Amino acid sequence: MAHEHSWVPQIQATDRLSAALYEAMTAWIDPAAHATVLDIGCGPGGLLPYLADAAPRTHIVGADHDDESLDAARSLVASLELGDRVLVEHGDALDPGSQPGPFDLVIARKMAHHLPDQVDGLRMLAARLSPRGRLIVGEGGLPTSCLPFELGHGRPGLMSRLEAAESARFTGMRRELEHPVTSRYGWNVVLESAGLVVEETKSFLWDVPAPVSDEARTHIRSTLQHHLTGDTRQYLNDEDAATLEWLLDAANPDGVDHRRDLFILGASTLYRCALPAS
Repeated sequence: MAHEHSWVPQIQATDRLSAALYEAMTAWIDPAAHATVLDIGCGPGGLLPYLADAAPRTHIVGADHDDESLDAARSLVASLELGDRVLVEHGDALDPGSQPGPFDLVIARKMAHHLPDQVDGLRMLAARLSPRGRLIVGEGGLPTSCLPFELGHGRPGLMSRLEAAESARFTGMRRELEHPVTSRYGWNVVLESAGLVVEETKSFLWDVPAPVSDEARTHIRSTLQHHLTGDTRQYLNDEDAATLEWLLDAANPDGVDHRRDLFILGASTLYRCALPAS
């Protein structure tokens, strides 16, 4: 079985290519002046500068359980001289004593789906809110695509099969969690089951059209390499693995290093949630 590489450099590359996406998200989140903000599961901290720029008087805490991510987030905050307003520290969403709050705004993007019991975990996040606070949950959306349907090699539709393999990998990962609870519903119902009121939902495009920059091309190459050599590989058939090797061959004129039809297109969904009226 293949071993998964560190995802932190991949996430950092995603952050660098997501300026327009993060600006749109932050404008919709609209952190209030003087608010206290917690970005739980902040990863390498890609959203933190946008939150700080949108509301210069806010106090922001970025928290994550992964040491490599925390080191990257601290380096980013220091490089932008945001240390007087942005604190990066170890945090655990399932530990009530970790960043207990109360916070005016709690942001949890792409982390709730990793919780063994998502409903119970969301209740713990909501417990960190001030009475009139808001919880922003980023889950769902559309898978990110980067390849055209026809590649001129292998079966058409490789991208959809990579997405299916990634879904299978994620399902396998959840089975290995301690006491996982299977969710039977979409995220709006899951949030309601956690006792939250979903006030508004909005999806945001991550759109990097063809032809892509060298930085985007490198990111696409790295993503495909992860599919080929990481834990997703076991869910791919040999034909699709061979097509990935063909795409990643630097000498191939139709490979990712030379194609002009690569792109990045996906969508992320945010839910704005409040505590029920008392």
